[in-house]
Amino acid sequence: MRRPPVYSSASVLAWARDEGPDILESLALEEALGPLMARLSLPAGLIADMTGIEARRLYPSGARPSLGAVNAARTLFARWGVRPEEVDLLYSTSVGRDFLEPSTASIIHSALGLGPECASLDLGSACLGFIDGLNLAALQVDAGLCDLALVVAGENSRPVLESTLDGLLRGGSDRRRFFDNFATLTLGSGGAAMLVGRDPSGTRPRLRRMISRADGSSNHLCRGDFGGMTTDSAKLLVRGVELAARTFAAGREAFGWTPEGFGLVVCHQVSEANTLRFAEALGLPWERVCRSYPLYGNMGAAAVPYTFDLASEAGLIAPCSSLAMMGIGSGLACAMMEVEIPPGFRGAPPA
Repeated sequence: MRRPPVYSSASVLAWARDEGPDILESLALEEALGPLMARLSLPAGLIADMTGIEARRLYPSGARPSLGAVNAARTLFARWGVRPEEVDLLYSTSVGRDFLEPSTASIIHSALGLGPECASLDLGSACLGFIDGLNLAALQVDAGLCDLALVVAGENSRPVLESTLDGLLRGGSDRRRFFDNFATLTLGSGGAAMLVGRDPSGTRPRLRRMISRADGSSNHLCRGDFGGMTTDSAKLLVRGVELAARTFAAGREAFGWTPEGFGLVVCHQVSEANTLRFAEALGLPWERVCRSYPLYGNMGAAAVPYTFDLASEAGLIAPCSSLAMMGIGSGLACAMMEVEIPPGFRGAPPA
């Protein structure tokens, strides 16, 4: 029987994010869809009202997903004084990839100037890729197979947004087609990076343990490729929340988790409705759920570490507490990771 991982010595030593430079407000998206929304009698403000997303970030035209990951890693190196040649292992965990081959990790490896002994690979698990990357990195560190593992994600939603807008406006779109593509309109862009290793100072967030569950029978509810994404949002929400509840129950049984035991919850950012239902199903206090979706949208695998960095910057992560990183990825899969915040924690150094 598969046992949930418990880590003995792995900590998050450094972290950083990268913001797409262009701001796209939900009202601007609706203006672009104006003729269609008028024909379908859809009210102004629909996107923000249904999702809680006021804006999202985009990278410039022609940018590839690796850009956000590379920028975030470079910020991490500069912020924390890490040399690229110190990194032993690189996981690229983005939903988006530059090409089918070579691996996006190889492109990031080259751009960062990582050494020839640094192993690198793509690790995909939809929007859960980063949490799974942290899990595997922590296991490698615990096993003594590497000293420093870099986990990155970069998402650029501009191509899929533009493709979706073009398809919806081309003609013949009805309400069903609009809402089948609605989840695409929530997507944002950004990058994130975390460095995992042993922490002799005892001041960095310590990775403790993780629980995961899967519902592969729901893999048809969200399908996407380079050209677009279609989603049965209603069924995806119901089954995702059900899976999250089962996953948290497994964490309660295995580790004694309680909703009140986490000082802060950093979860994957989809929309307000999804996040609220997620919190209600797990009994999580709403004020402890850190939310980045209103201004940044859904950034795929980058959302959890991106939101962690925002919370660190805002001083929301308290010393002597437990933090949870959680997410649901299309497929469906759910993962929840407990992070211990030590007494000496001070957040990230100034940029």
